[in-house]
Amino acid sequence: MIKAVLFDFDDTLGNREVYAYDCWRAILEENTDIADPFEFEAVLQDVMLWDEKGNITKAHIKNMLKKTYSIELPYEDLDKYWDSRLWNYCVPLEDAQKTLEELSSRYILGLLTNGPSDGQRNKLRQSGLSHFFSEDRITVSGDYPFGKPDKRIFLAAAEKLGVKPEECVYVGDIYARDVLGAHRSGMTPVWIWNRGERKCGTDIIIIHKISELLNYF
Repeated sequence: MIKAVLFDFDDTLGNREVYAYDCWRAILEENTDIADPFEFEAVLQDVMLWDEKGNITKAHIKNMLKKTYSIELPYEDLDKYWDSRLWNYCVPLEDAQKTLEELSSRYILGLLTNGPSDGQRNKLRQSGLSHFFSEDRITVSGDYPFGKPDKRIFLAAAEKLGVKPEECVYVGDIYARDVLGAHRSGMTPVWIWNRGERKCGTDIIIIHKISELLNYF
């Protein structure tokens, strides 16, 4: 029997497409003087492609900006600078609040996310969703020597919630981190893919917006 629902944060509860765009825009505005808005937007849209939903180091983006547009960002550690800025722009997905409200009456809710400890917690607070997750139900990879998809962090999250892994649903957007890690740990994985249809060769629940979770649990 399912007793708990664990969530990833970025692109699962938080609208990363929006806040990553706004953060990259601010960084480019601070470090370029491109007058033509179409040329500026072309650079920004390339950056969003190179960003790969946050699934790559920011050093890659820094290198691509220099190689493609001769734009040199002055930050020695762009990943660290990014983490210190991104949370300021964080907004939730439009149906996250309502979905969490409905699920909270039936299940224990928890958060399991990769990223820096302070940065991920700041995102949660900035999103306005922090009241759904008490501190003892939040698991962030920055607090551990391992992260998703290592099954140990999924087991640690289940232990925090006081439930067995098989009593947990885990919802996330990156198959190789979220679905695979949940499967390895014995949880029921739910893949949220909010960018249209996506083929999948495994028999799992796939949703396209977070509120569709209510159709299953």
